[in-house]
Amino acid sequence: MSASRAYKQAIKRVFGQKYHDKDMAVYWGRDDEMIHVLASMRHYVHEISSDDDDTLEFVGSTGDRVVVTLNDDERRQLERAI
Repeated sequence: MSASRAYKQAIKRVFGQKYHDKDMAVYWGRDDEMIHVLASMRHYVHEISSDDDDTLEFVGSTGDRVVVTLNDDERRQLERAI
């Protein structure tokens, strides 16, 4: 599993628990160093600072914040990918 898949799994888990939005989208920006999440008609962004973070903070278009922390299984997946 790639590192981005481990992060994507964690992001979907946390946002899914918060918003219960089956149509949410998670993607890495092409022209910026950001991870974008679209969930429940809100846009969240996280500025990528390094590849070894196990906590990601997303800031929403309305100013609210969502913190994504990798669980033990996701950390192991990330370690195998690196």
